[in-house]
Amino acid sequence: MAKAEVLPLSAADVASVVADVRQADVDEIAEALQTPIDSALAEALGNHCKASKIVVGGLIVAVFGDSRHDEQIGVPWLISTRHIERFPKAFLQVCKPEVAEMLDRHSLLLNYVDIRNTAAIRWLSWLGFSFGEPEPYGPLGMPFYPFWMRRKSCA
Repeated sequence: MAKAEVLPLSAADVASVVADVRQADVDEIAEALQTPIDSALAEALGNHCKASKIVVGGLIVAVFGDSRHDEQIGVPWLISTRHIERFPKAFLQVCKPEVAEMLDRHSLLLNYVDIRNTAAIRWLSWLGFSFGEPEPYGPLGMPFYPFWMRRKSCA
């Protein structure tokens, strides 16, 4: 089985990611949020706690990271490429440790996901995120699920 590497994301990676973005992520970011993918990635690179790429067999299968909303809340994000379909197991193997690392930085992770992005919703559920009811989100007010995960306390 192919092994995934988690490496730092750089501005030099943006063009290859944009060329291979999964259609569901284009729908969510470019259509629903009215933000070009390259602009979303540039913003993520400029405002992050950590930004990484998941590489399998020399191909970028996804880019992800987290930014700080405030002292407690972190905003996780992920943009996947068409290559994720070739390497789903390798991708999944690195996800939970990365989310755990985000929870070391933030006591709450919170973001929104397009209700049409069923693969992302399944993945977020597998990771253990909770979901709220759909609500209008973004400039078009399209329905998105809020999702979150809290750091487990040592009680």
